[in-house]
Amino acid sequence: ENVFGQEPILTGSGRTSLYVILKSLELPEGSGVGVPLFCCSVVFEAIREAGLVPVFIDINIDDYCISASDLQKKIDSISAVIVVHLFGHPANMDAISSICRSIPIVEDCAHALFSKYKGKNIGCLSTASFYSFRSGKYISSGEGSAIFCQDPLLYKNINRFIERLEEWKLLQEIFHCTSTYIKSILYNRPWYGTIGYPVGRLLDQKLNLTSKTGIKLRKIAKSDLRILNNRMESFFEKVRKQRENALFFLKNLNLKGGELPYEKSDCQSNYYQFAIRFRNKGQRDLLSEFLFRHGIDSAKYLDEVVDVAKNNHGYKGDCPNAELCSKTVLVIPNHYVLSDKDLNYIVKCLNDGNEYFVSTCT
Repeated sequence: ENVFGQEPILTGSGRTSLYVILKSLELPEGSGVGVPLFCCSVVFEAIREAGLVPVFIDINIDDYCISASDLQKKIDSISAVIVVHLFGHPANMDAISSICRSIPIVEDCAHALFSKYKGKNIGCLSTASFYSFRSGKYISSGEGSAIFCQDPLLYKNINRFIERLEEWKLLQEIFHCTSTYIKSILYNRPWYGTIGYPVGRLLDQKLNLTSKTGIKLRKIAKSDLRILNNRMESFFEKVRKQRENALFFLKNLNLKGGELPYEKSDCQSNYYQFAIRFRNKGQRDLLSEFLFRHGIDSAKYLDEVVDVAKNNHGYKGDCPNAELCSKTVLVIPNHYVLSDKDLNYIVKCLNDGNEYFVSTCT
């Protein structure tokens, strides 16, 4: 509340927040909602669940955020726009707002806690915005989300909707805490490479542990809210440390055929994730395997999003930048808990591995 100048409206998850915002906008059934193709497919699901239709917008190749020029081409078929500040990099909100005019803009700030656009906090630049605090996001409280809204009438509509959401039952909350703890153990080093990753993938296929599909409309769990409140105050320092890590990578990585994620001059990214775009899919995949063999986990982020969008949400193949990034982007470890020794080891492995593989994949 101190940071954003408004009391947050809390929900059980980011996807619940997005669903509630879209329903509270009271758009006609079947209205088009502009959304970048290069984002988590859960966003597409939330749009569908709200009775609306995704209209896929391409991204900028340099910041992975929604392309204002492609938005302009498709604006006539859009009744609302979701702007995703991917990897913590702020989108060009001035250009997007100019194109949208009176069309509602919803900021997806799941990656962008404390990122800034022209000195202003991400999340304060639109009709409404939401943050996610689920495990794997910056604060990782287990689950939970916060909505901020600049429109007084919409704010009231959202609050009325939230009041009708399901409360957590005691057994549900106990199971939630237990499963979150188990996931945290499995994905913690040194278990991640030897046990956590293969076991986690096997279980996820059966149990959807990472919650990549489905929407459970609930209020925030008491346990998640307690963790969130305890961690929020100290988090500015953690974001500062993670930015330092990113700046160290930018200075010391020397990747032929790899594009590093530099900030734009009027923006400040929290560097929630450090995403590198490679020349082609082969170079990325070989380097990912090389890093894993050396004990460094990486992620082929959104590798399957194009197929998901085509098969389930009517994507027609008109977002070439997003398609390219889905096959060539690799996310490397950048966490604020990494030591100087860890950071130097990651740089050495990346530089050495890339030097070897770049000639192989040319």
